[in-house]
Amino acid sequence: MASTILVTLSVAFIFCVSKALIRGISGPLRKVPGPWYTPFTNLPLKWATIAGRRVYFVDSLHRKYGDIVRIAPNEVCFRDPAAVKEIHRPASGFRKDKFYAKFADDDVEDKANMQSFCMIENKPHAARRRLMARAFSKSEVRRHWEGYIRNTVSYAVEKMKGDADAHAGEVDVMKWWMLMAADVSSKISFGESFNMLDLGELNAYMRAVQRISKLGGIAAELSFFKYALEALRFVPIPSVQEVFNSRQTIMEISARAIDNSKSSSKSTSIFNGMLAESEKVENSLPRLALLREARGLIIAGSDTTAITLTYLIWSVLSRPQLHKQLLEELQAKLPNNFADEDLEELPLMNAIIQETLRLYGAAPGTLPRNPPPGGATLGGVYLSEDTIVSTQAWSLHRNPEIWKSPEEFDVTRWLPGVEMTDAMRNSFSPFGLGARMCLGIHIAEMELRMGTATFFRSYPLARLARSTTDESMAPVNYFVIKPKMNNCKVLLE
Repeated sequence: MASTILVTLSVAFIFCVSKALIRGISGPLRKVPGPWYTPFTNLPLKWATIAGRRVYFVDSLHRKYGDIVRIAPNEVCFRDPAAVKEIHRPASGFRKDKFYAKFADDDVEDKANMQSFCMIENKPHAARRRLMARAFSKSEVRRHWEGYIRNTVSYAVEKMKGDADAHAGEVDVMKWWMLMAADVSSKISFGESFNMLDLGELNAYMRAVQRISKLGGIAAELSFFKYALEALRFVPIPSVQEVFNSRQTIMEISARAIDNSKSSSKSTSIFNGMLAESEKVENSLPRLALLREARGLIIAGSDTTAITLTYLIWSVLSRPQLHKQLLEELQAKLPNNFADEDLEELPLMNAIIQETLRLYGAAPGTLPRNPPPGGATLGGVYLSEDTIVSTQAWSLHRNPEIWKSPEEFDVTRWLPGVEMTDAMRNSFSPFGLGARMCLGIHIAEMELRMGTATFFRSYPLARLARSTTDESMAPVNYFVIKPKMNNCKVLLE
């Protein structure tokens, strides 16, 4: 009996190894540049994912092998602007990979209930996106939400002062930006704020959002990780149970948000608009689909803007001359009762925002796609329809053939009168690319403008705390990036 099992296992092992070897030395990807091991195994890529260094790993391969690189047996990453434009062109036929459904824990076979973020096919996604597109437009965001965003940003900046006074002048700005973004996201999405700024600390919801952002990226890359998380249900420790229940916590909050939106006909919210548009069509959205869309709005609106604002504060305070120039612009050109339109007219401040998005956009990692049925040819490489074709903003934004001194925080590249090449335009993608670009871009940009102006006008003498260093702020990548020490301490004077 034992010998039979041993023989069976040996045969299975030989079969798997042989299959990997054959796949590595044959097929259309065999001539794609890359390390010797990527045709045979994805283990180095998976390890980099677990360590929070996926973007660094892939970028190191681009630096060594060029714009097209094989990063795993069945995955090719592109850094060439022309190829990237084709991959994300609305009518190109490239579809989202199953990675997104794994990230959100959606069932790819249950297409009617999938969240739009995860939808593989482009036509169903376009139909779902139309339900929300009007509410997310720049004019609608300004008309309905500019005042609320301005007041919430001001309240967050005010709360920073109270926190600093209680801690010898030191405050973690990242914490307050995250609480602010959660309040803005919940109010705009569902008509009711979570009041995180009043609470002043991370509650179960915020902790769940942070865990999903981190664990979802790992689970999407590592199939076994989902089952490891399932095993946590049997560990009778409250903190462990909180990790296991993260998705359920967010779904329960999503359900309450939906019910509140439905019961409050007077409230103006993106979700109310989505419900109204859904009821106009023949087949309105099922409740599970609504729950998943609500979950997506909650997660997408909380971490991302806060992370970018955090890196912006750090980047400016790390550069005294830039800090001085920004203060001069705010004092000279911005009226006391400013509007968002006034903020758009500040060239230096907006250049700082753009450069922060280039180097520290919150989601700079992989955007995996699958070629259309029958495959496609890009950069002279044939890609079968089951190939994973990825791009990552981290590398696109650091390509030395496109950006001069790409690692340098240089705001002058965004100032009026400076020429922007087609390659720069096609590569700049902090909010994604093509028809799948982030719907909330106008909300995020308004928060970034309001947050930057309000913070630096309120605290012109702010400086970095001694604990905030280049090392502490080094980005760690789990789908979104975050500072290595998960904070950004600033002294308010």
